Amino acid sequence: MLWWKERSLTDRFVVTLLSLLMLYPGIDYILRSVLPIPVFGSLWDELTLITLLTLLGLKLIFSPPERSTGTTRVMGLVMAAGLALLALNLTDLKINIEGYRAMFQYMLVFFTAFYLIHKNEDAKLLLTVAVILGTVLAVHGIWQYIVGVPMPGRWVDAGEAVRTRAFSIINSPNALAGQMAFLAPIALGLAASEKTWPKRLLWLAAAGLLVLCLLFTGTRGAWLAFAFALAVIGVIFDRRLLAAGVVAVILIVLFVPAVSNRISYLFTPEYMSKSAASGRIKRWLDAYDQMTLEPLFGTGLGHYGGAVADRAFGTPSVDNYYMKTLAETGLVGLGLFLWLVGTVLHQGYRAWQALADPRWRYAAAGIFTGLLAVLFHSGVENIFEIPYLSTYFWLAAGLLAGMPYNDAEAGGAANE
Repeated sequence: MLWWKERSLTDRFVVTLLSLLMLYPGIDYILRSVLPIPVFGSLWDELTLITLLTLLGLKLIFSPPERSTGTTRVMGLVMAAGLALLALNLTDLKINIEGYRAMFQYMLVFFTAFYLIHKNEDAKLLLTVAVILGTVLAVHGIWQYIVGVPMPGRWVDAGEAVRTRAFSIINSPNALAGQMAFLAPIALGLAASEKTWPKRLLWLAAAGLLVLCLLFTGTRGAWLAFAFALAVIGVIFDRRLLAAGVVAVILIVLFVPAVSNRISYLFTPEYMSKSAASGRIKRWLDAYDQMTLEPLFGTGLGHYGGAVADRAFGTPSVDNYYMKTLAETGLVGLGLFLWLVGTVLHQGYRAWQALADPRWRYAAAGIFTGLLAVLFHSGVENIFEIPYLSTYFWLAAGLLAGMPYNDAEAGGAANE
């Protein structure tokens, strides 16, 4: 831990605060359910973010960083456009503000990770914290599945023979699956970045538990998102990963009935009929119809298809973050959001290419794959409306964008 002792007090404080965000689901569960603290239990994450932004503001004023990323500029423009969209509908200002906060608040974590983390060892520590917590939740979820703990709410269609799904402390199999799909590639990247086999085996074991829990959540969207993300990284990083992934998928589908049954059910007339009548397909089409009423700017932030709209108007979740964004912000808003996530991926890919140290290239590839999994999964779930998953995404994106600068400061190649 000599590298930690060499850090300044400010750097240690920053890493500690960002570690709290990496522990988000655990801390949130404790403060809300185990040891509930009035007010603080619902505000601790905002207070943590405000503290980080204050430190960032002071740094930008007194010691402007010698690093930049196109994501910063695009995100600033998108957030400004969001304010303009908010101002278009002042009749429901409170709901608009809540909708704006739900969409843009967690993006601010990107800036703190990009500008305040200066060592790749610190970035690795943050990723380690997230993977360790995720592995603990994975073990809990696996145990739930084995003993058949009853699921909260209705998480299985009536026509399916599914006895239970893992959900851990998250109380949502879909949210837990999103976390597993995000963290499993990161664990694999950390395994590849290690120099000794004992450490590699520990990370591989963690990755195995994360993937096993992902399977036990029964979340088909996360399964497909994880598979697509691995396929993409296999094509651009190492074709052997693609081949191994294809073999693994075939074996799982052939020999794990719980997975093959859930996947095959997607293609049955019963599922298509139910989905078109009251499921995802209907909700996606309803969101599109809503957009046609206000095609350019949508019905307004917080007004359709998300958690804010559910609380305010009782509208059901669209279960597709892109369609939800389309309904609320129109073609303009969706276009801006896709521009932003496209920039995140482009900058992340460039960051991976620019890294000189092979260890960090593997870690960066893991982060990039995790980001892809979140974006793919958002096509069938409102992933960015889940606070801790949105925080994970933007924090990891900030870490990835900053890694080449950290590498350059350590003697590697610069990003640009």
